[in-house]
Amino acid sequence: MPRGKLTSVQVETMNAIFDEVDDMQLSHVAYILATIHHETGGTFEACREGFHNKPKTHANALKAVAWLYRHKKISTNYALPQKNGKCYYGRGLVQITWYDNYKKLSKHVGVDLVRYPDRALDLDIAVRITVVGMVKGLFRKGKSLSKMLPEAPTTTQWKRARDIINGDIKKNGPVIGRKAVRFLLALEASQTVHDEVEKPKVVKKTIKKKKKESLLGSIRHWFRRR
Repeated sequence: MPRGKLTSVQVETMNAIFDEVDDMQLSHVAYILATIHHETGGTFEACREGFHNKPKTHANALKAVAWLYRHKKISTNYALPQKNGKCYYGRGLVQITWYDNYKKLSKHVGVDLVRYPDRALDLDIAVRITVVGMVKGLFRKGKSLSKMLPEAPTTTQWKRARDIINGDIKKNGPVIGRKAVRFLLALEASQTVHDEVEKPKVVKKTIKKKKKESLLGSIRHWFRRR
């Protein structure tokens, strides 16, 4: 989790997320942040699959998926070039994969990701993919934030929310759920400080620069002391 000082990439990505949410329930914002933290290894950087490899190149992404296939971690090497010569391995903040998903998400973010899959690495597009995909349940059919998470989720609901992105609930559900709880506490602390509402539940549509700095400051200080 963030430890005190946030990197410039973490700040930029979180600000982009705050700009994208529209009166969104705080538990949903917290789960988006927790998911991105998990999927990017805490960097909050839109990246290619196998981001732990250096350099973070197309070639290394192909190698990462080939390794998974070779070791029977996946049943199909989805990174192999398609008829158009493009490869649809994981990209972005939540690692979208497969041709069909790039095609589906293209319609929702207004960018031809099939023709230009690397656009999923652009921060604004990566954030839009993440938010729209989780809100509308585009990553796993019928699994959306509104269906999986109420305003005050139980431990079990936090864990099962992993199904919005991936079916590996048993493996990663608990740890992401715990991260989400900490992000939620930080967001609520920021809202409470500014007395926006008696029991804050949403991030307002328009977040002024000062407000975004407050949100980031709350996250920074909350994780530094825990």
